[in-house]
Amino acid sequence: MGEEVKGNERFIKSGMRIAVFTDTFVPQVNGVVNAVRQFDRMLSAAGHTVEVFTEGKKPGVYVIDGVDVHRYRAFTFLPYPEFEYAVDIIGPVRDATRFKPDVVHTHTPFVMGYCAWRTAKRLGVPLVGTFHTPVDEYVVYLSKRFKLSRLILRRIARAYQNWFYDKCDVIIVPARSAAGYLDVKGKRIEVVSNGLDLSRYGVAGRQEFREKFGLGDAPVILHGGRLSFEKRIDGVIKAMPLVLKEAPDAKLLIVGKGPARSSLEALVAKLGLQASVVFAGYVSDEDFPRAFAAADVLALNSPVETQSLIVLEAFATGLPVVGANAGAIPDAVVPGENGFLFDTDDSEAIARHLVRIIKDKTLREKLRDGALRTASQHSLEKSASRLLEIYDSIKNRAGDIFL
Repeated sequence: MGEEVKGNERFIKSGMRIAVFTDTFVPQVNGVVNAVRQFDRMLSAAGHTVEVFTEGKKPGVYVIDGVDVHRYRAFTFLPYPEFEYAVDIIGPVRDATRFKPDVVHTHTPFVMGYCAWRTAKRLGVPLVGTFHTPVDEYVVYLSKRFKLSRLILRRIARAYQNWFYDKCDVIIVPARSAAGYLDVKGKRIEVVSNGLDLSRYGVAGRQEFREKFGLGDAPVILHGGRLSFEKRIDGVIKAMPLVLKEAPDAKLLIVGKGPARSSLEALVAKLGLQASVVFAGYVSDEDFPRAFAAADVLALNSPVETQSLIVLEAFATGLPVVGANAGAIPDAVVPGENGFLFDTDDSEAIARHLVRIIKDKTLREKLRDGALRTASQHSLEKSASRLLEIYDSIKNRAGDIFL
């Protein structure tokens, strides 16, 4: 994790002072964590002083990615074990106020998001809020009761989401379509891609990863990321029997961990796909690019992506993407140029596109070139530079630019 306890020493750098708040952070693995860490590295390396405020089961001040990370007492949220919730709303505001940031930036709207708002209000500094996740789409999975209770939960979550982001001076969305999840009036909304360190991706490690998981020389379809119910990974699994009719040696490689794994394994067993579906489990951040290198195509059935960093990671490796025509996926996937789109849960369409890519080498090469072109537009350097422009624009004045 690259984490070490830090004492009272403090290394002040020239430049802007940025307080970053997030309800999810390492050791959790997800798109929000990846985005926060990447921006922390870039901004810190550029001479700005970044401090992160988050929760954890071991409170204290640590150094991660070269920045101070303040952790506050948290507990596991039993309905969703992957998520931890903070119980301290005093410490983060107190410590962030002492830090005296020029800008407060929150990546989540929950407890730490609330602390970010209180900090910005107390200091009279701008509050930037990045919208990563449509809360109302996720919260319904916390309810196992009747449809009415799910509907009520969705409405409450949506109302809170809109209330929170209305408190921000600037709202950042990782893709233009993500703004459609928000109902806020008169707010400045900016698009800033989460960005990628393009140097991490390529063909290195392809054979080693394939050998490790027994993939051989088979065509490999990848699904990577958190194994959560809202990602609808079952739709990709259901496409596999149709894929295997045309490409009997094809493998579906599922990388990641999460609450949906047991149900996905049960579905694989029910369909008799044990020989064709490989669950790789958790793969470290350092090794994750090798999973892309080992694959030939990425398949995503998720309807709730607000950017889908994994799509950009696939593109950076030269992988075409077969993705749901929902959320932010169509912002990046251009049919026939770098992949194909399908209606969410349409397993027949998923299979049709996958088979076409697997069996047509000329098409794969064309899509590969398109994927690499798309990835080049989302470098971390470009994204960090754009983020700093936004910080600078609101540091001393309010903005009037709208999406």
